Amino acid sequence: MKISMDSNSNNPRITFDEGYDQFIKYCKVRNLRPATIKHYDNTMLSIYKFINPKTLVKDITKSTVDGFILYCRNELNVKDVTINTYVRTLRSILYYFMKLGWMKEFKVPNVRFDKHIIETYSEEELKLLLERPNKNKCTFTIFRSWTIVNFLIGTGVRVNSLVNIKNKDIDFENEVVLLDVTKNRQSVIIPLSSTLISVLREYMSIRGGELEDYLFCTEFGKKADRQTINTTINSYNKKRGVMKTGLHRFRHTFAKLWILNGGDVFKLQKMLCHSDMRIVRNYVEMFTCDIKKDFNNYNPLEGLQDNKNYNSKIKLKRK
Repeated sequence: MKISMDSNSNNPRITFDEGYDQFIKYCKVRNLRPATIKHYDNTMLSIYKFINPKTLVKDITKSTVDGFILYCRNELNVKDVTINTYVRTLRSILYYFMKLGWMKEFKVPNVRFDKHIIETYSEEELKLLLERPNKNKCTFTIFRSWTIVNFLIGTGVRVNSLVNIKNKDIDFENEVVLLDVTKNRQSVIIPLSSTLISVLREYMSIRGGELEDYLFCTEFGKKADRQTINTTINSYNKKRGVMKTGLHRFRHTFAKLWILNGGDVFKLQKMLCHSDMRIVRNYVEMFTCDIKKDFNNYNPLEGLQDNKNYNSKIKLKRK
């Protein structure tokens, strides 16, 4: 799609920081989420360490990008997956500049990196995290953290969806929750299990509030943001003797257990709000070793009596 040019479009003296300001303005016009723009701003802090903000846009070349990648690897000492995140942001900005004719066009490819399996929570760890606290003795924050852990394990939702759920989005009658804020901006309704419904009923009786209030609030009744939830859950885990942290780890754990329990991958795709089945296939590939455990014990062919000694009984006839 052709981007309309403004008065600065053909200005050869526009600097990197001036161009970035116009890029952010363009992002806001496109109604990108505040979280996305904040991500761009945070990434630019690292990019500006190598590319001087006052560098002329027309002077940025493929060599500049290559130098930035090497700088990240050798000086910032960050992992390739993080470098790739930086490069994706830089590519979006530079391609915007290119479309406006501010600089020469060139390709900015992704950085190759090895995919590492995110270690999920073990059964023993989940038992510790899901042990019900005494609501008469624990703080609201502890009971909220316990409820959140139940919710994440029971639904696999992203944290951004979690913090934007309102009281009115929980439908006990139909046993579903409405996710009004998702990554692809499409509202999704996902089912709630019987156990999670019981947990939510108890939590909401303590939480109270109006229908328009956010479900997972602070102890003062205000909306709890992502950082607040992340900090409290990390503390909650450690107090329970679980050293693993990270909210996204619950999402991977949900996907893994769903697959190991024989759950349908198409339903998993719906639950995880993935528009591309390829992403769901990645979960299947990641957990291949777990799926193979006790494979012969549960495989129907191996369980058939007539086939158990098949190889020992059959004799091949030679001509």
